[in-house]
Formats: sequence, C-alpha cells, structure tokens
Amino acid sequence: MKQDAFAGFHPAVNLCFFACTIGLSMFLMHPVFLSVSLICGSMYLCCLQDVKGFVRQVGYLLPVLLFTAMLNPLFNREGATVLFCFPNGDPVTLESLCYGLASAALMGATVIWFNCCSAVFTTDKIIYLFGRIIPSLSLLISMTLRFVPRFKEFLQETMEVQRAMEPPKNKTATLKQALTAFSATVSWAMEQSIVTADSMKSRGYGTAGRTAYAIYRFEHRDGIALAVLTALFAGTVLPWLLGLVEWTFLPEIKANLLDFGPLLSYFSFTGICLMPMLIDLTEDLKWNSLRSKI
Repeated sequence: MKQDAFAGFHPAVNLCFFACTIGLSMFLMHPVFLSVSLICGSMYLCCLQDVKGFVRQVGYLLPVLLFTAMLNPLFNREGATVLFCFPNGDPVTLESLCYGLASAALMGATVIWFNCCSAVFTTDKIIYLFGRIIPSLSLLISMTLRFVPRFKEFLQETMEVQRAMEPPKNKTATLKQALTAFSATVSWAMEQSIVTADSMKSRGYGTAGRTAYAIYRFEHRDGIALAVLTALFAGTVLPWLLGLVEWTFLPEIKANLLDFGPLLSYFSFTGICLMPMLIDLTEDLKWNSLRSKI
C-alpha cells in the first residue's frame, strides 16, 4: 500500500468518511450515485493498491457483477418496456435489466469501498476509537479484519511451497494440493487462536483498570475535514428527504435528473467520494512546492 495522506487523518474522520460512502452507496438506489460511487471507489483503491493490487483484490467482481445483472431480468418480469421475449413467451423488460445493473453496481461499489476501508481504517484505529467504550467488540472486529489477510497470505505461501516441492502435473493434482493447503491453513488458524488466547491471558486481558495508549491527536485539519464532510453529507441527503430527487424503476423508469435538488445531491456525493484523493493531491502539490524551494 502506498503512503496515503487521508490515512494520516484522525480515526474519527476516517470512520465518518467510510460510514458515509458505504452507507449512501447501499441505500441510495440511483444510477448516478451508484456510478459515482463505483468509479470513485475504484480510483481510490487503485491509488491505495496500484492497478495490479486492484485487479488482484477485486478482479473476481466483474464476472460476479455481470452474472448478477443478467440474473434479474430472467426472473423479474415486471416493467412496461419489453425488449424481447424468450421462446416460451417470457418477456425481458428494460426496467428489470436496469434494476439488475443497478443492483450489480451497488454490490460492486460496496465491496470496493470495504476494501478501501480495510486498507485505511486499520485495527489500531478500531482499538483507539472503541477500545474503552466496547472493548470486547472492538477487539473482535480488529482480530477479524486482521485474520482475513493473514489467512489468505498463509494459504498462498503454503500453496507456493507445495508447487515448488512437487509441481502439479494435471488439474486433479492442482486441486488436491489446494485442498491440502486449505486444510493446513485451517489447522494453523486454530493453533494461532489458542496461542493468541494464552498470550492475552498472560498479559492480563480482562482485568480491571484497563488503559489505552492514544497515538492520535485531533488536529485543526481534522476539524475542517469533518466540517466539510458534514456539509457534503447534508447536501447529499437533504434533497432526498425533501423529495427533490426521484428515480423509480417500476413499473417504468421515471426521474428528474437535471433539477436543482438532484444536481446539488450529485455534486455533494461526488465531493464526498473524491475527498481522500483531493487530500492526497493537495499534499502532493504542497510537497512538490516545498521541494522546489530547496
């Protein structure tokens, strides 16, 4: 992961940002918002992991999203605009196809933003924010988030060692090696859980008088970022609450795309999604300016 200026902000700022992006992406079933969320999330993940890391993390999403988009018109017959009919007479409507595409975009945007969140909102930030309020839950969340990449890394290393010791000669041998590596990784994970529990007990976890070492300070820039994020969130949500933004899929597509309310909501949501990249760009320009004066 490359150095990210937004990740250096206070954990509360990171938490509020990802709560806004993920929450709005999940609940605003609107093609414009979903497109902005999907594009901006992909751009930010590319900035965090580079293109190869992006493909490695979410490359599997494309066939899954295409399958999801095509699945809805096969079972949903609602809609006023019939595109064509199957030989058995079942229609495929434009509305059901658009709804399937929107559902696929929603799932893709949510997964991508969660990948960005796992890269920026690390376990130490979770412990810092929630360690004193809900220590057990914060520890569980941080351990779960840490377990997934460690499990994946150990599984990949085990499979590489097996291939180096005995290169598979056919697909059956490859599958057998994969199952063996998975079994070994599960055994390793169970052993690690026992070791972790013993280590936590020996270090006094669960005793009274728990303390926390705070390594983050809420600075002036964090307050500005939260204020801007709050204003953009209000600009995104208020037009929806006032009924100024309209988009319906069924029975036919209806929308008011270019009125003042929708445009305000579009630009505000785009500002939220672009905030980390704008912060990174500002820091890069500032750094280049300082270097030029040396």
